[in-house]
Amino acid sequence: MNSGRPETMENLPALYTIFQGEVAMVTDYGAFIKIPGCRKQGLVHRTHMSSCRVDKPSEIVDVGDKVWVKLIGREMKNDRIKVSLSMKVVNQGTGKDLDPNNVIIEQEERRRRSFQDYTGQKITLEAVLNTTCKKCGCKGKEEKETQ
Repeated sequence: MNSGRPETMENLPALYTIFQGEVAMVTDYGAFIKIPGCRKQGLVHRTHMSSCRVDKPSEIVDVGDKVWVKLIGREMKNDRIKVSLSMKVVNQGTGKDLDPNNVIIEQEERRRRSFQDYTGQKITLEAVLNTTCKKCGCKGKEEKETQ
């Protein structure tokens, strides 16, 4: 598949460009879309397929379907280009941009970054529960739990 040439971002559409692509492959976590004009495919993660929760991407798209997508991210990782696409910010009937100022995309990116744990350490949660212990009958047992 790789012709020996390093991948470049030159042939990719500009960031936030809307185009119609063909579904090349559907996985449990999303769908890969062929990008017209280049040999690269981009991923529409299942969280970017619809404004509703999507558990099975195969219920939304099939291989060969034509879908409208917006290029929301592209990055070089380990000498490979990763392209992120979104279907939920584009009207699938007309191709019209539903998020012309990219507000939804930026809010989701901020929310995703704010929940990352950069330390990699285990977190210990402690809470006093308003319950009755089944063993001794005492109220308000302290629980310790390690994630």
